Amino acid sequence: MRRKNTLFGLATACIGIAVVMALVSCATTGPGAGSKAAVSVVGDGTPGSDMKINGTGFIPGETIELTLEMEDVPIIVGKKGKVITVKEDGTFAATTNYPHKFVAVPGSWDLIANGTKGSSARCKVAITKP
Repeated sequence: MRRKNTLFGLATACIGIAVVMALVSCATTGPGAGSKAAVSVVGDGTPGSDMKINGTGFIPGETIELTLEMEDVPIIVGKKGKVITVKEDGTFAATTNYPHKFVAVPGSWDLIANGTKGSSARCKVAITKP
C-alpha cells in the first residue's frame, strides 16, 4: 500500500512540475513576450486627411499590419500591398489617410498594429464628421 502511495505522489509531482514549466515557458518565450509595444496617431480626424502613425517597442524586422475597427468592422489601413517594417530600434512610422468620408463613421475607434512576429498594440483614433 505504501509503495502505491509513493508512486502516486511521484507521478503527481512530475505532472505538477511539467505544468509549471509549460506555463513559465509560454510566459517568457512566446512571441512578443515582455514587449511593451505602443502605437499612436497624429492627425485632425478629418476623413481623407493625413494620418501619421508611430509605433515603438515592436520586434525588430517584423512586418506590421494596421487595422482600424469601426463599429466592429476591420478596415486595413494604408494602400493595398504597403509593407511597414519595424526598424532595428523597434520603431516604425507610416503616413496614410483617414478613411474616406463615404466609409468613415464619426467617433472614437481602435487602431490595431499587429506584427508578424507577435508584437501588437492598439490606440484610439478619433474621426470627425466630414
